[in-house]
Amino acid sequence: MNTLMMEIIMDKEYYSIGEIAEICNIPIRTLRYYDEIGLLVPEKRDIESSYRYYARHQILQANIINQFKIQGYSIKEIKHQLANNSVSLSEETLNQKHAELKKTIAELNKLEKRLGFFLECLKYQDHQLHLQLKEIPEIYIAYVRQQGLADQAAFMRRFSELNILCRKNNLEPIGNIMARYYDDYQQYDPDCADIEVSIQIDLNHEIGGVVRKEPGYLCVSALHYGPYRDEYKTYTLMMEWMKKNNLVMCGPALEYYLIDPIFTNDENEFVTELRIPVKSI
Repeated sequence: MNTLMMEIIMDKEYYSIGEIAEICNIPIRTLRYYDEIGLLVPEKRDIESSYRYYARHQILQANIINQFKIQGYSIKEIKHQLANNSVSLSEETLNQKHAELKKTIAELNKLEKRLGFFLECLKYQDHQLHLQLKEIPEIYIAYVRQQGLADQAAFMRRFSELNILCRKNNLEPIGNIMARYYDDYQQYDPDCADIEVSIQIDLNHEIGGVVRKEPGYLCVSALHYGPYRDEYKTYTLMMEWMKKNNLVMCGPALEYYLIDPIFTNDENEFVTELRIPVKSI
């Protein structure tokens, strides 16, 4: 709308729904809805034609409604705000809405990271061993360590306890779930295994019995594809490679679950990174 036309329109006392729609950039259909729910009701009604007209001051109300919508307010919240239009209440509701939006943004950021993590995991489909010497950086982990059965059901219970631990302590997980085996691999007993499940978290300090700093270490890393019961085959290849390269195990083996039962019910699609901490002979 050009400036001259705007001046002519704004010089009027009452306005048709079409004029309000053009002035305030609100669809006529939306204005009719506002009328139906009592949010913005035309002040004047022509008895003969039944046409309804908006008063000049209602242009301001329409623009205020637009601003509230831009700020993320619901129709119910806008009606409440217009009915209680004191400055103090406006500041209070704006602060509340700001806090709600920050929370929503934080949740969306978490979802974006999680989806990115899932997409990254799906790259491990080439079924190559990818055996290598690898430097693992220092991280902070939330952990649960127990001695007992090492079957899949027992692992799922451990993972569930780890999840509860993170929620209870408001910890934000990063990356994949891990399992560390503290037993000597030559004397490993699946009926009474000393296993710690853990996950990296977005934190940089320790919490007794809940979070600890995991020092960086050098390891031999390899990808295992398929059922967990067949991992010994990959471990055997890793031990042979270590022997050829004058390396010895110097800490508990760790499994880093890339594609696990959370992703798929088909155990043949599982992908696990096996890590053996090592040092040179």
